[in-house]
Amino acid sequence: MVGVSLGMAAALKGERSNAGPRQIPTATVFKGGDMQNALVKLIATVFLIAMLAVSCATTSSTTTSEEMAAPDPAPVEAAAISPAEQEDRRRYEIERNRFTYEDIFFAKNQHRLDQQARDLLDWKADWLMAHPQLKVVIEGHCGEGGNPEGNMALGLRRAGEVKGYLLHKGVARDRLTAISYGNEQPVARGEGEEIQAKNRRVRLMIVED
Repeated sequence: MVGVSLGMAAALKGERSNAGPRQIPTATVFKGGDMQNALVKLIATVFLIAMLAVSCATTSSTTTSEEMAAPDPAPVEAAAISPAEQEDRRRYEIERNRFTYEDIFFAKNQHRLDQQARDLLDWKADWLMAHPQLKVVIEGHCGEGGNPEGNMALGLRRAGEVKGYLLHKGVARDRLTAISYGNEQPVARGEGEEIQAKNRRVRLMIVED
């Protein structure tokens, strides 16, 4: 037993002798210049990444702002109207209103034209000849008295008288239509000759421009 123990002790001693002294691991050590260079590179890399991020954000923000601030397309303006054209239009509207609303008047129970009516119709005929695109409905009207059938017939005679005068002045027949409203559309209501005289009339209505 002692021999075995001595042998084992000798073997262990031999192993320790052969193994030599124990090695302790050491950390990698940078020299002073190497560490400074590595730090500079790291800072430069971080700065470059930050600059790229700021540049991308600025570009996106600028594009969005430009899109939001971009004005809407300007509306297409109508062609400019010259002062002469404006004056022509103004004159046309004035004359058109006169043509329509300046009525031809008649005596009670009459359909013949007096001189005042002829003078006004001369101007209306000339105006129609100057505007050949226009067509007209000639409306005959009567006062509120009398029976409906008689007033309807009298209104038609009055309209026919005006139509015949315009035809005589050269206005084409297909531009003129004569109708009667009798006493259905008075412009004035009430008793008295002065009031009823306003209803004994013919009005020329433009129906096509």
